Amino acid sequence: MIKRKLCFLVIVIPMLAALPFHADADRATDLVFSTSVLGNIPQQKTVTYDHTRLGPKDSGLHQIENGSVTLTVMAAERGGNVAILEMRDNGTLRNRTPFPVDAGNPLVMAFLESALRSMAQITGGSPFYLRNRIKESLRSGGQVTPTTVTIGGETMPATQIAFQPFQHDKNAARMGDFADLTLTFVVSDDVPGGFALFSAATPMIDGKNLYRETIRYSSLADRE
Repeated sequence: MIKRKLCFLVIVIPMLAALPFHADADRATDLVFSTSVLGNIPQQKTVTYDHTRLGPKDSGLHQIENGSVTLTVMAAERGGNVAILEMRDNGTLRNRTPFPVDAGNPLVMAFLESALRSMAQITGGSPFYLRNRIKESLRSGGQVTPTTVTIGGETMPATQIAFQPFQHDKNAARMGDFADLTLTFVVSDDVPGGFALFSAATPMIDGKNLYRETIRYSSLADRE
């Protein structure tokens, strides 16, 4: 089992930079922002995730139908290890960022920032307002539910953590489908990198979501 320790990431992506440390933080927050989750990724191995982002085409949102994210732990030039996060859209590299290996899974922050930008693009709302509501929700905790994940034909125990940052917001009535947006994380100690799923989605209406973004664990393989 991977030892989990609460730590708010204050690196590169500013999503949670203003969050204070809470020794008695809600278990949901602890699970999402725990450290040491990269400990089960062997050096020079690459974790690959599938990435999709779908929303209204008339909103100007950049759609991602065949994206991927890779996370690799490798030796740093000055000693120790570093985690390299690469995000691709239909095979084209969009960004490559190094992160400290002891600060949790950097994909948490990358996913949250991507979801925030998508919401701001679709709604035309203030990204600062949206970011603050999301920070408050993540800080106060969410709903934790036992579940399972199946990877490579093997079913393993997991935990689902869900947050609804705008459900009780004073402006919820003006936010349309985004008032019930759900941020979902599925974590498992048996999955390399600790996360099986990242999801941000508005409710499904008439068989479709106004907005849905998912990053799903795919595989662990040798670094190319």
